[in-house]
Amino acid sequence: MNKKKKKVKSDNIDIKRLILVSVMSFCIIIAMITYWIFAYQNKYYSKDDNNKIVSHRISDYVEVEGNVVHLKNISSEINDRFLEKQNEILNNNEIIDVDISKNLNNKILSIKISYVVYGDLANYEEIITLNVDLEKDEEIDNEKMLDIASSSYREIAIDIFNEYIRLPDDTEKEVVDAITGETLSAEEFNDSSEKYIVRIREKISEIISIYMNDDIEYYVVRLSEIHKLCYRTNMDVAMAYIEREIGEINKEEL
Repeated sequence: MNKKKKKVKSDNIDIKRLILVSVMSFCIIIAMITYWIFAYQNKYYSKDDNNKIVSHRISDYVEVEGNVVHLKNISSEINDRFLEKQNEILNNNEIIDVDISKNLNNKILSIKISYVVYGDLANYEEIITLNVDLEKDEEIDNEKMLDIASSSYREIAIDIFNEYIRLPDDTEKEVVDAITGETLSAEEFNDSSEKYIVRIREKISEIISIYMNDDIEYYVVRLSEIHKLCYRTNMDVAMAYIEREIGEINKEEL
């Protein structure tokens, strides 16, 4: 009789152990599943202050069909404007090649599309860019993009003048002011650098495009647009784009 009681007691202990182990195993599995869900969401998604989920995957926002870039999970107004810019180039030109650059950095989606367009005398390039704040679901203007890189329109104007417009000091070349028609020697032109920097600064916001690649911002502007503000030229290179680094983004500004 005692042996039977001991056997029943032992069986009860075994059952309790089995239940305890099962509960513990279940808890461990739930904890692991919760961790992996959390890790997955933090790898591919984040939330803003308004609890809006923002994906870290470009494929959640950009879809390319042929030479056309479509936006997803972004306001239809932004997508429509971007498609209109693309179609204006695609429908009115013979496209030789297209290069599409996409970058997603700390909730800012940046896209640059470069088209090689057929020309009667020579092929040339057309560039369009787009920068979107995914948290606010709104397009970021150039001035804000410059703020993110701790730069300004004036700094861009100075960079353009020094690198592309300033004339060699030892040249005997004369230039004609694109606006006043005044003929200037290289020395006279360079001595008036501030006047031309101001001209570039006043116009640059209308003709510049900015995009982001990894942690670096770049600006692009057609050289011919700059020459129109400074001096007359018939150089073929005027159809080319200036493409220069602005600087590393300041993540505190994002």
